[in-house]
Amino acid sequence: MPSQMTVAGTTVSDPFTELSEYGIRYGGTLAKYDLGGSGQADVLTTDEVTRTRIIASRISKVECAWFVERASSAPWSAVPADASMVDADPAESDGLYAAGIALYQHFRTAAPRGVAIAKIHKVLHLKRPALIPILDSRLLAAYATAAAEAARRHPHLGARRLNWAAIREDIIDESNARALADVRARLASDEDATVQVMAQLTDLRLLDAVAWRAG
Repeated sequence: MPSQMTVAGTTVSDPFTELSEYGIRYGGTLAKYDLGGSGQADVLTTDEVTRTRIIASRISKVECAWFVERASSAPWSAVPADASMVDADPAESDGLYAAGIALYQHFRTAAPRGVAIAKIHKVLHLKRPALIPILDSRLLAAYATAAAEAARRHPHLGARRLNWAAIREDIIDESNARALADVRARLASDEDATVQVMAQLTDLRLLDAVAWRAG
């Protein structure tokens, strides 16, 4: 029986099939975006920003230059390169969650017109792939209810929606964790080399792909 997952309140009966089909359809994305490496931990390069165009970031040359310049003063050191969403507890006022949000806000608060949530997340996911999700309009819609509920559980953060917190709850869910481990093993042993590549992705990225397919 296939391992089930629950993402954004939706039951996904066969995440392996969802992920294997994602890998086959978006092999170019995996090769150029996901497996291109995270580069130097405290530096964002032009090549890294332009890689996001394969996942429809639509970042222009001017916006790319802004990202690179803004990144030169970003608080990278507060967020380890291998930081994981699992360890980012929003209940800890000065923990990893807060540091990750501060890194995101460094870009968001100074962003020029045309640079919003999706573009920033697509860029930052490359640098911190186990911590920062890829939040586009589809994922924001999928997690809208769960994010609002997470905000009510963490009123001290003063937000209407906490997308990261809601996503983290899905990742640390024991049933989902078991399912991801099972699915990762099946992906790694698949006959299709493109599907095998999926096993190299972080749990956060796998969850993101499942949620995106289910959304």
